[in-house]
Amino acid sequence: MPTLRILDSITDRGDPFRANEDSSGGNRHCAFVIDGATGLGENLLQIGDSDAAWLAGFAKNCFEELSTPERPVADIVRTLNERVRAVITETLDGWQPEAWNLPVASFQMIRCGSDGVSTHGLGDCRLFLLGAGGTALDATALTGAREREQEGARRAIAHAGGLAKLKSLTKDPAIRDELRRSRALYNHPLGDVWTLGPEPDAAGHIASERLHPALPARGLLCSDGFAALVDQYARYDAASLVRKAASDGLVALLAELRMIEHREDPDGLAYPRFKVSDDATAVLFEIV
Repeated sequence: MPTLRILDSITDRGDPFRANEDSSGGNRHCAFVIDGATGLGENLLQIGDSDAAWLAGFAKNCFEELSTPERPVADIVRTLNERVRAVITETLDGWQPEAWNLPVASFQMIRCGSDGVSTHGLGDCRLFLLGAGGTALDATALTGAREREQEGARRAIAHAGGLAKLKSLTKDPAIRDELRRSRALYNHPLGDVWTLGPEPDAAGHIASERLHPALPARGLLCSDGFAALVDQYARYDAASLVRKAASDGLVALLAELRMIEHREDPDGLAYPRFKVSDDATAVLFEIV
């Protein structure tokens, strides 16, 4: 049976005045990253620094508790989301908030078991994997998300007159309303985005893939904020990002990421995005 070992991890908040709403973790059988979606209104739960930060931490603990090689990921996610729903229902005493205000989070996981190596996810977190023979692959549950987000950010930046002065386009009322309309369709039959959060049926929409890397293999699990080095800023591809992480470390990659965002393109004109910097999290692992 393949064996997984976490070599390094890093996480960094995108805004020094806001909570870090990412998390990561693992056990002997899996590693994962979780990206809580920044809230578009007031916090509902008043637990922790923000609803999204609470969910990211809660999901981390559930994954580490529930993940075993024999247990299907869909069952784990359904149990996790049932627990989230129970917390929200109890905390709000039955009051039903707007759908866009519910806490949600993306995740990407890699697992090793008797049946080999597999990856599973919801939302826009990323996996980059490099096999011993030099063959690389990448995976995400939400294909095409980056292109749609860039186009939306491009329009929003034009409307707001620039990104740097706002730090986050979600502070603009018109843009925030549009984002709320979009998020209201998360975990809804009319939408195409399913997440961790209070909807157990999201378990039926997990993107899963059996992997066959030549071993030993190394890889990175990333929130979309860290994966921007590949997907947004095009400084690396899957193979070169994993090699750079293994040779120079995750601290160096994070410094490069923040240099692009704060020095090269703080106004989002070269690389349209909704925030100057997003929370960024990565886990470097090996499989032998």
